[in-house]
Amino acid sequence: MARRGGDLGVTIDGSINVDIKQVKARKDGIVKQSNDGVTNCLKNMENLTVIEGHGRLESVNTVRVNGDLLQADRIILNVGGRAVVPDMPGIDDVDYLVNTSMVEVDVLPDHFIIIGGSYIGLKFGQMYRRFGSRVTVVEKGSKLIGREDKKNSAAVKDTLQNEDIEIRTNGSCIGMAKRGDQVAVTADCEPGAEDIVGSHVLLAIGRKPNTDDPGLDAAGVETDGRGYITVDDELRTNIPGIWAMGDANGRGAFTHTSYNDYEILAANMFKNGPRRVSDRITIYGLFIDPPLGQAV
Repeated sequence: MARRGGDLGVTIDGSINVDIKQVKARKDGIVKQSNDGVTNCLKNMENLTVIEGHGRLESVNTVRVNGDLLQADRIILNVGGRAVVPDMPGIDDVDYLVNTSMVEVDVLPDHFIIIGGSYIGLKFGQMYRRFGSRVTVVEKGSKLIGREDKKNSAAVKDTLQNEDIEIRTNGSCIGMAKRGDQVAVTADCEPGAEDIVGSHVLLAIGRKPNTDDPGLDAAGVETDGRGYITVDDELRTNIPGIWAMGDANGRGAFTHTSYNDYEILAANMFKNGPRRVSDRITIYGLFIDPPLGQAV
C-alpha cells in the first residue's frame, strides 16, 4: 500500500523496503511464545505426563514410545498432516519449499514460483508480492481455488492480478529442472511453450494425513481411500476405545475444527455429552487481502 500511495496522492520520500530477516525474527518470537506457553502448561499440569518421541500402536490398547510400552483403555490419535509432494518430473533434482519450510526462509525471493493456486499458495503469493518479490502462480486446474464457485475464483484472480501477480491456470504438464542456481518450471507441454524461471519454488498443492506410520494396522484402525482415519459423528474409530481428532480424521483441517474435535471428545468422555461433528457449522477463510470466508 505504501508503494502504491502515489496513485492516491500520498507522497513518501525514499524507497519502500522490507527487512525479511526482521519479519522472520518477529514471526519466530510469536511462534516461540505460543509453543512455550502450551508446552509449559502441559508439562506442569497435575496428572499429565508428556513423553516426547515416536509413538506407534502395537495393539488396541498399547502404544510403544522410545522403547517403552504404554497401556490405556482410551487412546486418542491426533497425528496431524503434512504437505503433499507429488511425483512430478524433476522433483528430486531441485530444491523446493513446502508450507512448513517456507516460514523458515529469511531471504526475499527474486522470482517466487508457486505451484498450486489454492489457500496456502495464494496467501504466500500475495504476502511475498507485497514484500517485493515477483510472483507467478501455476495452477493445474482451469481456475484458482478449485472448490470455490466461478465468481469467487474470478474475484480472487482479479485481486491478485491487480497486484501484478502472474496467474497461469490449466497447467497441463508441470515439471521442474535446475537451471544454474535457479529453477525452471514447465507449465505447458505445447510446442514452443516457455518455461518459467525463478529463484524459489513453493509446492502448495495440498496436504495429507500422517497415518502411514503410527501403527494403525496393528490395532485394526480403518482409514479411507485418501488415508484419513475413519470416524463416526462422535470421532470414534472402528475400534472401541480409540478416537481420532484433528487433521488426520478428514473432518476438517483447520485450527478451529481441531479445537472443536477436542470439545466434542471432552464433553462425551467426561461431561456426559452428547456433542457431535454434525452439530457444527464449519467456516473457513482464505486469508488474502481482502479475505474470502464462507460457512459450509
